Amino acid sequence: MRPRTNRDDYHTMSREQQVNLTRLRTGHNRLNAHMNRKFKLASSPTCACGQEDQTAEHILQRCPLLDEERKEVWPSPTPLQTKLYGSRQELEKTTTFITSAGLIV
Repeated sequence: MRPRTNRDDYHTMSREQQVNLTRLRTGHNRLNAHMNRKFKLASSPTCACGQEDQTAEHILQRCPLLDEERKEVWPSPTPLQTKLYGSRQELEKTTTFITSAGLIV
């Protein structure tokens, strides 16, 4: 198998950024919804905000506890698809958001 000669945006990112994005994309992460349902390591799948399960979509799009961080990174509404599969700039915004929110995915 020949090595990849051209690299897409995802593959030019750091290993840590790639891991975070993969975990968010697949749902296999350390957020409450997955940790509760898969491993019973979280007492509840619900987010600390109490509104819905803590999933990647919830934290990236709707969690009221992360509104300020979200607005700082994405001043205008941005679709989830763009946050997880967009250009390198969009992917870096997503990883910056995760870091600034203090989340471990």
